[in-house]
Amino acid sequence: MNSSLAEERKSGGLLIGLDIGGTKLHGLLVDRAGRVFESETLPTGAEEGSDAITRRIYRLTERLLPRGSRVDAIGIGVPGPLDAHAGVILKTENLPFRNLPLAAMMRERFGMPVILENDGSAAAWGEYSFGPAKGADPLVYLTVSTGIGAGAVAGGKLYRGKNGNALEAGHIPLLAGKGPVCACGGRGCAEALASGKAIAEKAAEAAQAARERRGAPTRLSTLALPQAADVFSLASGGDEVAERILSEALSFIGYCAATLAVLFDPQAIVVGGGLARSGPRVGEAVRSAIAATPTCAAGGCTVISPGLGDDAGALGAASLAAKTEHGSIR
Repeated sequence: MNSSLAEERKSGGLLIGLDIGGTKLHGLLVDRAGRVFESETLPTGAEEGSDAITRRIYRLTERLLPRGSRVDAIGIGVPGPLDAHAGVILKTENLPFRNLPLAAMMRERFGMPVILENDGSAAAWGEYSFGPAKGADPLVYLTVSTGIGAGAVAGGKLYRGKNGNALEAGHIPLLAGKGPVCACGGRGCAEALASGKAIAEKAAEAAQAARERRGAPTRLSTLALPQAADVFSLASGGDEVAERILSEALSFIGYCAATLAVLFDPQAIVVGGGLARSGPRVGEAVRSAIAATPTCAAGGCTVISPGLGDDAGALGAASLAAKTEHGSIR
């Protein structure tokens, strides 16, 4: 047994943090200092429906529970919109949850306090508390993955808004009511233009057009279901269609980041998520957009790569579960 874990078992200082994503479920067993003792990941299986995902969340949590120990609380980061105070997931664009009282369900099953937090906010708190941007204030975290989200810390507190849905950056209307329809019902949202899902959809359209000889030739046409990672890879290899799709998405990601920077005047912006880890281009696009925005450039906002990787959201959720006060900036 790890000696540090043994000490925490005696003191009861253990926490579980879960990060519920559109592609994978990630969980950690940690202490209050952010030390990770166990890490588990399962595929989300979003296509299988809400009940199947819930069972996987239970299974993931059970794998993290150490024998003979006491876990003080569970924190869960999940895409919004949600009612964080009630612990209810209202509706998620990339997951089949509708009015799911997940916090109450987890409390009933595991017999301990459970908090529900927006995933972008949880990751922001994780990076603020434990990452390379530790203590940067204000801090904005932008995640670009299956969807797009964000979170912010200011004045040493997580900014949640009234219901815990502040900084739903994926639904910033970048095209003022024009452009593709978003899953939320709006048009021209950042998520409909530049998320991993949106990039994959544009790649599939381009691949089909190339196969039917009504579009430019592209190696995307050799793939049955091209994903965002394929677009990054083929663009780096000189595929012009992939480069066009990627460049357009990156410009929108930059606009989204610059909008958040103008609103919060942050000391640092951390850019994370699966797409950001696909290579340097997401970070470069954000830096370029920030540099081109006079108020941001003058303020000396630093763009930082995430130091916690896939653990940011789960670490942040666990840390927030340990806190009894949910402060907001008004």
